[in-house]
Amino acid sequence: MNTSLNRFIAKILALSTAIVLVGWLAFSLFIPQYYLSIFPYALVFFLIVAIAVHTYQLKLAKKDIGKFTRSTMLITFFKLIVYSVFAVVYIANDPENALVFVIALFFLYLVFSFVEVSEITRISKRKDT
Repeated sequence: MNTSLNRFIAKILALSTAIVLVGWLAFSLFIPQYYLSIFPYALVFFLIVAIAVHTYQLKLAKKDIGKFTRSTMLITFFKLIVYSVFAVVYIANDPENALVFVIALFFLYLVFSFVEVSEITRISKRKDT
């Protein structure tokens, strides 16, 4: 594996660990009534998708920066569709906890998207020079 992918995996695992610790503190001390058993699975789902997409984008960037640039928006759209399907399936099965689930999913989406975009931007800027 290349160093960019290793660095990304280390960052995303550290971020996931921090989210687990903060979530554990929040749900055990302050808001235990809002804990849903799907939260750990949602975190693992986001982690797997982030690593898989980042690996694919690194391969694209290495081969053809033009194709990488064109496909970035499609990849982002595809991820949004995958996350939406995940949300719809869960909400269809547990509509009474929909608001809590959507808030948690939105938080994970923002955090993971920020890390993914910052890493891809750094890599694409390095390729342009």
